[in-house]
Amino acid sequence: MLENKYKFLLDILSYSPLATAIYDSPSLNIAFVNYEMINMWAAEENIVGKSFSAVFPSFKEEGFSKILENVWKTGKSYRATNTPADIIRNGIKERRFFDFQYKALLNDKNQTYAIIHTSIDVTERNIVLKKVRSQEQQLSFNNELVLITHTLAHDAKNPISIAKIAIEALKNNIKNDPLIINKWLSIIDEAILSLNLIIDKTTLLSEARTYKISKKQIPIEPKINSWFKEAKLLNNSPHSKLLTGNILPIYADLSGVIQIFTNLIGNAVKYSSNQENPEIFVDSFQSPNGIEYIIRDNGIGIAHSEIEDIFLNMKRGSNSKNYQGHGMGLFIVKCILERLNGSIKISSKLDKGTEVHLFFPNN
Repeated sequence: MLENKYKFLLDILSYSPLATAIYDSPSLNIAFVNYEMINMWAAEENIVGKSFSAVFPSFKEEGFSKILENVWKTGKSYRATNTPADIIRNGIKERRFFDFQYKALLNDKNQTYAIIHTSIDVTERNIVLKKVRSQEQQLSFNNELVLITHTLAHDAKNPISIAKIAIEALKNNIKNDPLIINKWLSIIDEAILSLNLIIDKTTLLSEARTYKISKKQIPIEPKINSWFKEAKLLNNSPHSKLLTGNILPIYADLSGVIQIFTNLIGNAVKYSSNQENPEIFVDSFQSPNGIEYIIRDNGIGIAHSEIEDIFLNMKRGSNSKNYQGHGMGLFIVKCILERLNGSIKISSKLDKGTEVHLFFPNN
């Protein structure tokens, strides 16, 4: 038992609102325990003078006795937060969570002569935090559904528009030239294939809670010409020219990459289509933490005061009224890049063109 000279201190701890116990031997003899700790343990006052491991076999099974023994042996205190433990109250086991500390008291020879155990029951806090996390996950889930819905609606319009253009061209093919027919039939076939891929994405709506981005190394060079040709056709801009620099592969999600590049290349072609010599330039380079892409056009540009708002959903530049669109493309691109831990920046001058900077991290 603790010496009488500590009686005054023990009297103070007895009335402390902080659950406290003291062990005074390597066998973890319970030398002192206050009311708060007895209540927390759902124990009786007669546990004083008994071994912690003997009184609480369940705590021993959960590893708490081992930790206490190690604190006594090494003299190094131990602190833990939000730790689960099973409390037996009225014969019923209940899972509670605790913040606690085992404080080693050392003599002048650095030997442990006692351990002060203080504990706080944080079960209610843990429940609240779980609810908050659940609400955050629900909000994130809802945002994902909005993004997926917008993306599906936005993406589906491209192949449908291409198919309509091809059908109209076939109707106007008075000579029934087989080469022309085959060309437009191939375009329709590709449009239907693209539409099928988009329809497949709808399955994500039912799996959205568990859907995870699947990152892998994606080559961009083999795909960029087909994205450009599609954009030319969609925006009726046959004179648009694509210039490329270094086209590096990126580490990202394939579906996301397709949406990012088709949106941005489509915008570049669209908003430069009325220029005398419309040009789109695409380049990339290795940065310390990933790959950066530049997509530049010589189109109508964006007013400096509108650049910050251009990423908002359903928001378009004030000079874009004569061009088809709903203002969802850049919103979708930014959301996808955020999910990929990437970023997008835009610089632009009216009637001079727009330059888009994309960053894709290495992991």
